[in-house]
Amino acid sequence: MVSEKLNLWYCDTFVSTPWQFYFLIVPLVGAFFYGREKYKLAWSLIGFWVAAQVIFSALTNLVFSCSLE
Repeated sequence: MVSEKLNLWYCDTFVSTPWQFYFLIVPLVGAFFYGREKYKLAWSLIGFWVAAQVIFSALTNLVFSCSLE
């Protein structure tokens, strides 16, 4: 399936670090632009964030197996 080295790298880089919380700034910036009536940019940012979250969630839950040992 997935090599152990790649699994370890993914789990150490994406799952066990707080980068996901910093990534929440993207929809907040999108909401800011939405309030400034820049709808295309706002929905682009929010849509990008949703797509990225779905991809990372699928990778974490379906492809890689990260244990908290």
